[in-house]
Amino acid sequence: MKRFDAANAHALDQDIVEQAMLWMVTLQSGVCTESERQACDHWRKQSAAHEMAWQRLTGLNRDVRESAQLIAPQSARRLLQARHTSTRRGLLKGFAGLGVVLATGVSVRERVLLPELFSDYRTATGERRTVSLADGVGLTLDTHTALDTQTSASGLDLTLNLGRMLLTQTDTLPVTLNTAHGRVLPARYSRLIISQGLPGQRGTQVQLLAGSASVELNRGDRISLDTGQQLTFDSHAHDEATRVTAASTAWLSGLLIAERMPLGQVIAQLNRYRRGVVRCDPAVAALQVSGSFSIDRPDASLDLLARVLPIRVQRVFGYWANVVAA
Repeated sequence: MKRFDAANAHALDQDIVEQAMLWMVTLQSGVCTESERQACDHWRKQSAAHEMAWQRLTGLNRDVRESAQLIAPQSARRLLQARHTSTRRGLLKGFAGLGVVLATGVSVRERVLLPELFSDYRTATGERRTVSLADGVGLTLDTHTALDTQTSASGLDLTLNLGRMLLTQTDTLPVTLNTAHGRVLPARYSRLIISQGLPGQRGTQVQLLAGSASVELNRGDRISLDTGQQLTFDSHAHDEATRVTAASTAWLSGLLIAERMPLGQVIAQLNRYRRGVVRCDPAVAALQVSGSFSIDRPDASLDLLARVLPIRVQRVFGYWANVVAA
């Protein structure tokens, strides 16, 4: 079998690479039909570039083969059927969310496909989006964020399915922010950041930049927050409230600010903004990092890290990147 040749990776078109990825996950899903196998064979024979992408991906595919078998057949079938109504790239992100693509010890994407497909508002990889809702509520959605909204006579209900957002509220109807772990009730004229499912974060975090708010855990506990406080909680417990740092809002300006942050966590953060997958070797994951890094140009940030730390970045097809010891 022909092994992957990194020196020639640039010769492959990105769309062809993604097609090869989709066919490979389809065949390894455990629910592939004979017609799909024949269609894959036909695709490979269409051009030399198709076969080259297939062979190179096969050379890297042990993780894909092993992890693809972990997905439940009915979930795989649901995702495979979504090809007829979803974009190819969206479907690939869905497989990645189920841990199918390159589950090599570092989570690729921790959330499943469905919230990203069917939420009222959602952002793609590397995208930040500003949304103005009725009644004076403004939102800024971070990358890979999915949000549902519902208006009733009692106020505005927002449900954060995954990701992170900034909410700015003026004199409006009451707003309730729901997550999987509880709900946040901001007072009028409040400004806050709420997130769940971010790398290294347990449960939900709310950071109150202005105003006041109360947090209600699913189990019934209620905690009050004032300006400048932040709280991390899950359905059953919460940490002590701490002070919001300046780094908390850096993402709004396209930056990641690290202060003695483990390299593995920095890489996990950059991975959210980069098209593709970034993996950090455990051998270098504990290196301490301090500095300011662009999330709008994550590859440039990886190169900067490689210049100041004893690491190097191995890129595959321009899609995967492995951070390893130099």
